[in-house]
Amino acid sequence: MPRGGKKKKGRNRNNTKRRDLRPTNNDGQPTKNSVKGSTAKAPFNHNGATDGITPNFDAFQQSGKALPNSYRTVYSRYKAATKRVFEYMQANSPEKNHIPREQIFVSSLVTTADWMVESRIPVDPDILKDLKFAIRARSKAAWLVYGGGDSGHKYLLDVLIYCWKNLDSLPRAEKDIIREGKEELDTNGEGPSSNRFEALLEVTGEDEGDDDDMDEEIFPSDDVPRPTLHAEAVPLQDLLDSDERNDAIMFLLALDDLMRCVVEKYRAVSRYVDYIVQEGMCGSVIVPSLMGAAIATNMAIHQVRRLEIEFELHNPHISTPYRLLSTIILPERVKQVIQITREHGQKVCSVRDANLFLGDCLECSFRSPADPENRGSVIVSDFCSRFGVDGKGSEDIDKILFELQWLVKGEVPLRSELAIMEKTNITSHGWIAMSYIGGDRAIHHTIRLLQWFGSSANKIEKGRLLKLGAGFFGSSPWQPGRSQKIHTDLDELLMVEILPSLFYLCRDGELNSDTRLPQQNEIAPFWSCLRRFARSPEKPVRWSTVFAVHAMLTSILETDKITAAIAVVCEKTFNSYFEQLDMACEYKKGVDGVFDSTHFQSHLRVVQYLKELGHPFYEPRARWNPLCAGTNFLYLTYFGNITVGTALIDDRSQLKIVLHLYHALIVNDILKSGDIPLLDWLLDGFENSGTFWGGSLPRKGKFAEQFWLGLRVSFRIPEEIVAAVSRLDDKQISNKDHLAMIEWLCHNEASVMRRLDPAEFSTSFRRICNRDYHDVVDKYHSKKMKQEGSGQDGYAFAVQLNDTSQAFVKEHGLFAFNLPALGVHLDEFVCGMSRFFKWDQLFKGTSLHDQNPRLQHPERIAEEYMFAHYVLGKLDQVMDPSELGRIKDFVTLFMYPFFEKLENDTNRFIWFRVGSTHPEWDSTEE
Repeated sequence: MPRGGKKKKGRNRNNTKRRDLRPTNNDGQPTKNSVKGSTAKAPFNHNGATDGITPNFDAFQQSGKALPNSYRTVYSRYKAATKRVFEYMQANSPEKNHIPREQIFVSSLVTTADWMVESRIPVDPDILKDLKFAIRARSKAAWLVYGGGDSGHKYLLDVLIYCWKNLDSLPRAEKDIIREGKEELDTNGEGPSSNRFEALLEVTGEDEGDDDDMDEEIFPSDDVPRPTLHAEAVPLQDLLDSDERNDAIMFLLALDDLMRCVVEKYRAVSRYVDYIVQEGMCGSVIVPSLMGAAIATNMAIHQVRRLEIEFELHNPHISTPYRLLSTIILPERVKQVIQITREHGQKVCSVRDANLFLGDCLECSFRSPADPENRGSVIVSDFCSRFGVDGKGSEDIDKILFELQWLVKGEVPLRSELAIMEKTNITSHGWIAMSYIGGDRAIHHTIRLLQWFGSSANKIEKGRLLKLGAGFFGSSPWQPGRSQKIHTDLDELLMVEILPSLFYLCRDGELNSDTRLPQQNEIAPFWSCLRRFARSPEKPVRWSTVFAVHAMLTSILETDKITAAIAVVCEKTFNSYFEQLDMACEYKKGVDGVFDSTHFQSHLRVVQYLKELGHPFYEPRARWNPLCAGTNFLYLTYFGNITVGTALIDDRSQLKIVLHLYHALIVNDILKSGDIPLLDWLLDGFENSGTFWGGSLPRKGKFAEQFWLGLRVSFRIPEEIVAAVSRLDDKQISNKDHLAMIEWLCHNEASVMRRLDPAEFSTSFRRICNRDYHDVVDKYHSKKMKQEGSGQDGYAFAVQLNDTSQAFVKEHGLFAFNLPALGVHLDEFVCGMSRFFKWDQLFKGTSLHDQNPRLQHPERIAEEYMFAHYVLGKLDQVMDPSELGRIKDFVTLFMYPFFEKLENDTNRFIWFRVGSTHPEWDSTEE
């Protein structure tokens, strides 16, 4: 809890009048569109805070800071685990000297397991873990989705379960025994690689024995009958090469798990709004909740991008969502195509060729008939030419394409197709039998909508906004509070209101490819996916883009009844940040030289550019739906307010002076924690920054020394200055001596003030922007849950998300400050302190600029020196507080009144309110 004590229940921090967050009927409604068909809206000119000029972001581009996730995905690991088991069993086979390593057959596992049991050969415990992982992963794909799998994979599963049951009865080998073949697998990149997440992904041998009762069906406690061996030997490699169906199913299962996390977060947002209303809190308290949900969603999108890349590395031929769907849902059609080429072709196509053909046929069926990229008119003839299929076979294959077209219309119908499909017996949205990306939340429906939109968007010239005809995809205008499912209910909202604005934003607006917003890929993968879609809308959509858009629709569905109210609050809160910047600029314009600083002005323009993300040109629901609003706030917070804001709040060392002073006063019992709540919050926020403090929090006797260490770099303070600062009696040093030392500092100052690194004081910043999870700790999963999560990507993701979310909640208080605006007020305090102690008179009439013309504010260097000498030096050494009369007068007569006045006008620097933490925001279970 930040300093200042607990807040009263139901009261905001400043006891101001609260705003209601109950839904309203009229706020956020779209303007009725009477245009029929696709049109283009003229572009707009940016005449906002940046006067249409894109600032230079180069200074803020990260250079290799973001760390890649080093743990492997489940489908790469289960294949490697299966192969390690085969290699181990082959190495322990009594016939190992007679069987080449490349000719390992499934049947040899059974005979080797029998021999090992008869001979009581100690078994490597790591192999048992590999076996369990391979069985669990393959069973999940086989039984959950397609009823046991094909005969080959069912045979492999039966053999693996039999081997596990027999080997589990054997004694365990000693830990120092290295299994044969392990080193070779490691060097090939298929064995267990060293990575910082291994502890999150695998349970120890001691923990392993307690979870057998959880998988009675997969790992039965009774004896397992010996499988009937196939007469024809089945090579391992043949089965591994045909694993793409397993891979595809496991990929969709991973997407379903990640979407479950998104659903839970936005359900919690909805419940939290009820809590806010019940407690009578300020409406902007919802902002941290939306940011927390956006953190989870953007982390999930980033995870999907990783899964997508690795899936394509293992299955490069399954390069589109349509080919993946074909692999799962069209095995019977594959057999038909193969049979047709066998009977009517010059050569027989393989299973893979048939799968790819049918996947491309699905793509044609998903696309608009008017799409110039739709190959529906030539795809059959091209296939038949390739395999020499005759006229009869061509007719049969053409019939399959026709059937697929009707199958797609029945599975993912648009509104215009619903009436026709209701007359058929085709059941819609049944291909993916999963809870969060299937059924009423069918993600392949979103695929079809995106592909249709891409067809229209590709025809629109740059600089113009696409407007699709209202009413084609659903009731117009879309009304909140009525949606029960994602498909159909949200089609009109997505296609007519949201996608046109987001497409323009990413192709022609503030997120266009020429504008490289720093940290965008780390903070907002949602934007990155949309940008890639906007660059090539005509191409087959990618899973990561589909997942991102589907997550946005999910956020709307889960908060449907309060969407309008959320939009109103978000827009007002977002605009308040920039209004505070404007007030701060007006407040200090031309005073004390702050706005003469090119550093301040250039950084300020960078922050002000972000205001265009909320430009009224874009549809309100494109800007302020829950995911887009949360992502806007995330980027404004982590890049605008933290990355750039920390450079502005301390651009003239004002933050360091204020907090070093406050800390030293508390240590000397002149002030107590809680006396100035604003500074308590700031002290809490920055207390972990070693750069800021020149080490840990300074103790008495080290105040002045650590202030210098945390302040400047590139020069050493001469011994005479250190000695001068350590003297107790200021009268021992003449003004002439003071001035000589200040001139020396100005002359030797290289204008390289030590800048704050947000990763030092913000754990959530380090997690999100640097992707640094090296020190995450699992605080939420029980031992049993850790065992169940062993080897699953979802478990490692949940641990990372929980840690990041917990850090974010702890840092709410700091994020609520408008740091650039607050920096202006802290700078005013330092100038006032200089006047109070009459330091300004010391160098009045002197030309400190002559010492170093590069310095823009040499007077501040003089103030830093006088502060370290006159204030911190005394607070370091004095033992009797009564000897600090002038400093105590300063605290009573200036410091207290200054911050009391500032705290009574928090609308100048607090841009959203922080309420009580809702318990549902604390953790996510895998």
